[in-house]
Amino acid sequence: MTSKKEEAARLAAAALDPAIMSRPERRTPRIAMNRVTDFTGELEKVERDLNEARRRLALHDGARPTRKLSPELVKASKFANRIERSFEGPSFEAFKQEILSAGGNVQPIKVRRIGPENYEVVFGHRRHRACLELGLQVLAMIQEDMSDKDLFEEMSRENEQRKDLSAYELAMHYRRGIDLKLYRNWSEIAAVLGKTKSLMSRYSALAGLPDTVVNAFRSPSDIQPKWAEKLRQVIDVDSAAVMSAAKAVAGKSLSPKRVYEALINRSAPEFTRVNFSFGTWHETEKKATIDIDKTTLGPEKLESLRLFLASLQPESSPG
Repeated sequence: MTSKKEEAARLAAAALDPAIMSRPERRTPRIAMNRVTDFTGELEKVERDLNEARRRLALHDGARPTRKLSPELVKASKFANRIERSFEGPSFEAFKQEILSAGGNVQPIKVRRIGPENYEVVFGHRRHRACLELGLQVLAMIQEDMSDKDLFEEMSRENEQRKDLSAYELAMHYRRGIDLKLYRNWSEIAAVLGKTKSLMSRYSALAGLPDTVVNAFRSPSDIQPKWAEKLRQVIDVDSAAVMSAAKAVAGKSLSPKRVYEALINRSAPEFTRVNFSFGTWHETEKKATIDIDKTTLGPEKLESLRLFLASLQPESSPG
């Protein structure tokens, strides 16, 4: 502690020069940082929940309050993405049991009116099918005056939030948008739905797989999007070999990856034939030949081919 003499000297000096008097230290209030972090985290969670609520509210925009409908009055959408296997097996039976126990679907489906007392599913096909098979009325929101494009895009947005929908089902959903002339191509769908072109390329390849290849898997839902482009490549090289492999493994108890590997891991000689619309290319280790259908190719293109082949000949050695 400061002695009395030292304190007296300090006070005397301060009387001569007030600047010497030490000012009381002002301390910044200390805040418990962990409390700030917790509070910030809570705010972020509230914001996420609010955005999710807004998204769900947007899906129901313009819909009337829910009411129960006879499921026979509701038909599946022509853009429906569910494959028939989605309505079979233990998983769907358990789903039906949940709805039966609750006395109906607690979460309403959404429908659009297509007649005085006729409706089409916008989303909720599994709930609708379950109620139909159980003989229960289906709880639904009814949307008036909804265009095909609005239905397709709303169904697509709702699909993105569902974890049980497979890549194959999504791919077939997008393909229907093109097949039914809502969109010109996959690029247009990508732009409308905010998807990358590379992702849509995978969906396009997946939707374009032949039925024989799809049926080689226990379920189309087993086919991974990243496999689709490779499968398309080997099919383009030698369709016959891949179809033969697909038939050989169909119905066997193989994992999805084993089926995929059986389809793509062919020996090199089996991929030496390439089919074109005008002929077939054959290739061995030392030789390549092409059989051309002259009637398909036509005289002008045949002449162009001759000229091209002539251009490949090495120049004659001088002598």
